[in-house]
Amino acid sequence: MGDTQGVYTVKNAYRRIMGDYSDNPGTYKWVTLWKLRVPPKWKIFLWRVVSGILPTTDNLIIKRVEVDPICLMCGTTHENIMHALILCDYSKMVWNISGLPVTNILTNHFQSWFIGVLDSLTEGQVRLAVGILYYLWLARNSALWERSLPRPTSTVRRAVMAEEAFTRLGRASYQPHATVLPESDPHDRPRCYFDAGYRQHTGEATYGVVLLNHEGVFMAATAGTLPGAFSPIMAEALACKEALSWLKGCDTQMVDLLTDCMELRNMVTSRGTGTRSYVGVIVDQCRTTMSLFTSCSLHYISRAVNMHAHTLAR
Repeated sequence: MGDTQGVYTVKNAYRRIMGDYSDNPGTYKWVTLWKLRVPPKWKIFLWRVVSGILPTTDNLIIKRVEVDPICLMCGTTHENIMHALILCDYSKMVWNISGLPVTNILTNHFQSWFIGVLDSLTEGQVRLAVGILYYLWLARNSALWERSLPRPTSTVRRAVMAEEAFTRLGRASYQPHATVLPESDPHDRPRCYFDAGYRQHTGEATYGVVLLNHEGVFMAATAGTLPGAFSPIMAEALACKEALSWLKGCDTQMVDLLTDCMELRNMVTSRGTGTRSYVGVIVDQCRTTMSLFTSCSLHYISRAVNMHAHTLAR
């Protein structure tokens, strides 16, 4: 079984059959799977996915089970594992709402897709991605057995809540790689005011962003909705993310961000804030985007001063 001394062990037999670490994109990193800090049922589910043994319609037909091959979630394409969890229109909406940067992983094989996830996301983001995969499959089963499909936001919310509960139990830990942002306030940099609006009774969220030059003269502005916001602080974090993306699109290299949310400012600039919640994932994405600027810092201001963006967000 591959042992240089000719000694048989279960470990060597397992590695011989299932494979070990490999640089080949077509071979899954099995050891990495079992070391993931996720709930046990998520890990077993993920093992079934990468092994290709989920009872999707294509696998059932191979086993000579007479079923309709059409996907139950979109009703347009034959179902397989990659389609059900990644490529289906419903699944795409769920991934877009989650905010995880996985849409740029282009492949038709799940193993290659998940290796891309492991290589490009942080530990906390990978944990959330596994949770979304698990609850996407539950949504698919709901369409099969109950003839009903939950809203994409509901599927994301279930994954987020389960990930947060698991983290609170102390079964997962994450140490951020963020640095403290500079508190300097040069007078020659433009100022970007952003704010979020959140309606508790409907769950609707909006944002507004206003960019002024260093003399306070209007330069540009934008506003929009924030799908997938489950709380006021999540809306503020998403507004920060939208502002940063917009600024990058405007080719802004140096900017001061100004928010009237002290909690968000403390989370972004704190050394000890980890990716332990969905808000933490968004904050981590904001830190990553901020590092792409030549100079970018986040400052707290009073709501009265932030009326520029506050008006747009409402």
